[in-house]
Amino acid sequence: MWRIQAMAAHRRRRNVNGADKIAEVIHRMVDAMQNPIPAQPRVAIALVRVSTVEDFLHHKPAKFTSGATPDEADAWLRKCEKIFGVMNCIDEQKLAFAMYLLNNDVECLWAGMRQQM
Repeated sequence: MWRIQAMAAHRRRRNVNGADKIAEVIHRMVDAMQNPIPAQPRVAIALVRVSTVEDFLHHKPAKFTSGATPDEADAWLRKCEKIFGVMNCIDEQKLAFAMYLLNNDVECLWAGMRQQM
């Protein structure tokens, strides 16, 4: 008989402890709903300005004509690449800006090459 009473007492304590834990969880949930987590600060995203041909021309690049020697052509290309690097140009901008500098026969030659591509 004593054993049955001890087991019943143990069950009651376990039920009380379980009920206490449930009540504690409910109280924490109510507290969380009443005191919401503060919103995270918004991060400002800097807008990136797209470079224009005017920006490119501000660096005073040389025009390219058909009379240039291979060494002159290489020097012209290196100067253009230097400007492109400073301006952080993407490939499409590099092509458009370089095409803008082509004159005379070279401009016609390039137009013919593009049609074949």
